[in-house]
Amino acid sequence: MMHNIFIIARREYLERVRTRAFVIMTIFIPALMFGVTVLPSLIAMRMTGGSKHLVVAASDRQMAELIRDQLQKPRDDGEELQGRNKSAGSKYDVEVDTNVSDSERAALNDKVKQKRLDGVIWATDEALAANKIPYITRDVSNLSDTFGTQQVVSRAIHRRLLQKKGLSDTEIESALKPVGMEMLSPTGEGAKNPLLTFFTVFGMVMVMYMTVLLYGINVMRAVLDEKTSRIMEVMLSTATAKEMMIGKILGVGAVGLTQIAIWTATTGLLSAPGLIAGSGMIKGIISIKLGIFFPIFFLLGFMLYSTMYAAIGAMVNSEQEAQQLQFLVAMPLIASIIVLVQILQNPATPLATWASIFPLTAPLVMFTRIALDQTQSIPSWQIALSIGLLVATIYGLMVLCGRIYRIGILMYGKKPTLPEIMKWIRYA
Repeated sequence: MMHNIFIIARREYLERVRTRAFVIMTIFIPALMFGVTVLPSLIAMRMTGGSKHLVVAASDRQMAELIRDQLQKPRDDGEELQGRNKSAGSKYDVEVDTNVSDSERAALNDKVKQKRLDGVIWATDEALAANKIPYITRDVSNLSDTFGTQQVVSRAIHRRLLQKKGLSDTEIESALKPVGMEMLSPTGEGAKNPLLTFFTVFGMVMVMYMTVLLYGINVMRAVLDEKTSRIMEVMLSTATAKEMMIGKILGVGAVGLTQIAIWTATTGLLSAPGLIAGSGMIKGIISIKLGIFFPIFFLLGFMLYSTMYAAIGAMVNSEQEAQQLQFLVAMPLIASIIVLVQILQNPATPLATWASIFPLTAPLVMFTRIALDQTQSIPSWQIALSIGLLVATIYGLMVLCGRIYRIGILMYGKKPTLPEIMKWIRYA
């Protein structure tokens, strides 16, 4: 039995690794992840750089000059404002205008329209009293610069109010200095960078999701192609239906692991000489624990879904019929991604606990919980129970779907109904 399974798995593996599609997908998926996560930030950094010509209009000249000074002040002293980055933020050339008449506002507004100005900060006494200052700019969708400018103006206003209270510059600096917060576990261990942890874990989960889904569908299509070409009838003379199904699942699963190994090795080579920014921090997050649990949950998730996809491939007679049924198998994976949005915000909810134990959502959800658990708060019995239920479910599905597979691969021309599938399970 093992000999036949090995031969079928080897054939499936070599057949797919040698294809052009394997090479394309090996390059395409990391490129897609890079384009979705990193590229927008790089583009935003390029777009927000450069110099902007602004006018600050205020009846209080000291207020206007204070806003101007804060906008033009270089942030080299570690006092960077939230939302502003000294390498990515824009540089400002700021003029002060104490004429706050309606005609002056209309004239400045026209200059912005004609691109002679990049923006106008209208800090009149009325606007300050209403705690809402108009910022006239063409680039209203640039959230990074808009938020940074808002923070600077707010800081300048607070500084002016404190000056009026008689505080010295030293006292004002001390009062406005941002307070850092260090997150510590009850054991005193410091937490890793939350934002970097989020994106790293999200990237690993999406790689797992996409590879499990894509290669599960590949198993279904491989079964369907061999069924429609009648190759199954020849293969059944030397191997049983169960051996064929297990061999296909293992062969295609090995292709997925090969792809992930290539991505991991490439990332390691690029980060070794420091070519990837923050590689040391990323290595700290991708610990030995994640290196162990990622392949475990990938293989268990792949075996779980590939078994169901193989049964679908054996049941149907065309690609159209397969597309109608494969959504039912993909629904738990899609539900896992929906649940992950909540779990990434709060990994300790009851929803996270039960979804990480339920077998159909456990591969993605439990791995996410383990990846986000920086204080070792997940009980070991929950991880063991999750893996145990997954193994038991895979075995049960192997038996159940194996019976469907045994009958379905020899059924041609007729779309099976649910009662007929139940008969296959009962009598196979």
